[in-house]
Amino acid sequence: MTFRILYIAVVPTLALLTACGGSSSDDPEPIITVPQVNAAKGFDGPLAQGKASTFIRNGIYATTVASTSAPSTPTTDAAPATPAPENNFSFSGTNTVEQGVDEADRIKYDGETLFLATFPNWTLANQEEVKVRVLTRNEDFTLQAQTDIELAGGVNNIEGLYLHQDRLATLGIESPYYSIDTLSSLPWVYSEPEITINIHDVSDPTDVELVTEIKIDGALLSSRRIDDALFIVSNYVPYVSDIAPGAASDAEKLDTYQKILSTPSSSIMPKRYVDGQSQPLNNIEQCYVPAEATNDDGYAQILTVTKINLLEPTEIQSMCMSVYAYMMYMSEQNLYIGSGVSSEQTSFHKVQLSDLSYQASGSVQGVLNWRSDPVFKLNEKDGFLRVVSTDYSSGSPEHRLTVLSQQANELEAVAILPNQDQPEKIGKPDEDIYAVRFVDDKAYVVTFLQIDPLYVIDLTDNTSPIITGSLEIPGFSSYLHPMENDLLLGIGQQINLANIPATGEQVIAPVPVSGLKISLFDVRDPANPLEITPLVIEDAYTPVEWNYKALSALNIEGVYQFALPVEQWGNSDDIDPASTSMLRSRNSLVLLQSDSNAQDPTLDWVNSLEVENTSDTYVYSGDDRSIIHGQNVYYIRGNQVWLSSWSDGQISGPF
Repeated sequence: MTFRILYIAVVPTLALLTACGGSSSDDPEPIITVPQVNAAKGFDGPLAQGKASTFIRNGIYATTVASTSAPSTPTTDAAPATPAPENNFSFSGTNTVEQGVDEADRIKYDGETLFLATFPNWTLANQEEVKVRVLTRNEDFTLQAQTDIELAGGVNNIEGLYLHQDRLATLGIESPYYSIDTLSSLPWVYSEPEITINIHDVSDPTDVELVTEIKIDGALLSSRRIDDALFIVSNYVPYVSDIAPGAASDAEKLDTYQKILSTPSSSIMPKRYVDGQSQPLNNIEQCYVPAEATNDDGYAQILTVTKINLLEPTEIQSMCMSVYAYMMYMSEQNLYIGSGVSSEQTSFHKVQLSDLSYQASGSVQGVLNWRSDPVFKLNEKDGFLRVVSTDYSSGSPEHRLTVLSQQANELEAVAILPNQDQPEKIGKPDEDIYAVRFVDDKAYVVTFLQIDPLYVIDLTDNTSPIITGSLEIPGFSSYLHPMENDLLLGIGQQINLANIPATGEQVIAPVPVSGLKISLFDVRDPANPLEITPLVIEDAYTPVEWNYKALSALNIEGVYQFALPVEQWGNSDDIDPASTSMLRSRNSLVLLQSDSNAQDPTLDWVNSLEVENTSDTYVYSGDDRSIIHGQNVYYIRGNQVWLSSWSDGQISGPF
């Protein structure tokens, strides 16, 4: 995947624009010439304050005159490195990238109460309102429905939940819904996206109370929670309402630019609304823009990082920068915004979480392609940012590990692998990266085209990384889950060896897959990684391959329990004889376990749970979830919950 150039440069052709040169004044001097939109260009380097008023206004103009419709917000990462957290409780939690950094998901559970965000049921005429189901656990682990939390603010899609102590935060968006009958007759109306955060007191599950409703202008890029601090990263595209897009004549362009210059900064910047009261997120001159930007450059997007105290929700901090962002990674200390400089380079902007202060920027060669989740390709440890990127400029992918360290306001590369002393490449020719996982002082990288090499990279010395070993096996892992005692769980796809081209044959695409593969890897000897007890389910896949939150993992003193949803497809009667569909599927929750303390550890099959969907609407398996609580497991499918004991597979429900 390539990334388009991001910052729009506005270059006057007849005379300099004296109107807005670095000033934040809302009464600019009149202009006499029409600015000409040049080719867009990217910036590499640190950010700085003091130029945002000019930069953002120029960007609005460039977007407006080049468009034939209203501006839109770029696609965001709802989406979203180190050992996944196995908590200190007897039940599983949300599977996350970094230990200590919580992530939003459709379920949250504290051992006593289950909160489940429902999905809307769509019909030809209307849409059923979304809500949060509140269910409490009985002594026999069955569930009792207590109440449904109706969401304020017009929310009709729930992006995820956060639970901290007695506070439940629900992240929602409002997406316009039009029935088929009325869609064609409605006039076009520009609608700016908005994020709604409902914070409820759930200390009494039978009497849930709304504490605060917060709305933030813009689209959600991602979110995280550390203790009582909720972090929201949002994108906002400024829109001046009284100008028409696609100005053609010089007079129209001049009029457009003058209107943009005369628009108050407060009308350009995104706002927050706390219980209906409008407040600015930031002053325009507080925003960071590329330090190298001139008065002729511009970009019409504002990225805001907002920090909300869940226990005192009116305590809100924000910082902003005008950069394009397609991903976000967060450690316990810092946040990094990933931004494409060009199709061959990616930059990162570092923000310190304690005070939301901009720290530094740096770049790596290549991009974080989307074959595997980009968020796993970054990791911060001991002040070093480690990044795995791919450079496609030569036609064949070249994979690199770059280690960055902050020096003043720049993130400088202190190591790159491969290099002259360590020339071994990451991946064979034309292989792409399918999975990455950083675990303490190691990085594990899976590449694939015909067969799966798993690379082990030693990062004990961040300034001198080295490939210590590799393993070649059929198939590939799309997700790697770290375990104690130098074990890894790999989840991906198996291939049929008969499909591997003969030596000398040209390979133009990855070898076709044949089914779900779950492997236990022994990496106790970094020079000689081993695959042990691979499990294969023919003609199947799991959502964990692209959404790690679908995996539940519980670690009790090195003994692991895993639960993952599986969908198996086929056209044989043994899948579903009653089905009239030509392609039939079977959905289940697969239970596995492994004792990492054993001298010869294995991955053991425990059970496969199948439930009947009692809803008359389609249920997408990618949203299936589970919770492991001791010797019990909850299976969430659609908007319903089932209970089973861990070993005997007896199912009760739905609840």
